[in-house]
Amino acid sequence: MVAAEAAFNVPEALTYWAEDGIVQPAGSPQIEGKDAIRELYSQYFESGLVREFSGSSSHMEMSAGGDLAYEYGVNRMVLAGEGGDLLDVGKYLAIWKKIDGEWMVAALSFTSDAAEPSPISG
Repeated sequence: MVAAEAAFNVPEALTYWAEDGIVQPAGSPQIEGKDAIRELYSQYFESGLVREFSGSSSHMEMSAGGDLAYEYGVNRMVLAGEGGDLLDVGKYLAIWKKIDGEWMVAALSFTSDAAEPSPISG
């Protein structure tokens, strides 16, 4: 999923999401469902707001039953700012669920490490 997000490939990123997936974005209300997630991706990736995105998983663990897993990690975004690019570094927690034999993201929460993105000095 992170590779699709890093490539700003919204259609591919959406293939990892459960139909009733939930996202808890930093500083915003919770959203639910693939249509709302598509809109969120659009706001971030197709609008030009996010210039670069990367993320890496720090840990993933599966439930004893084999149908749920959680993953947490870090992410980094370069955002378009009025006075120049801004750096936003943060973390995420994702819940994966096995649906019809496929692993899908059921819930994602992400937040920034700082109150505001920091200017990138050139």
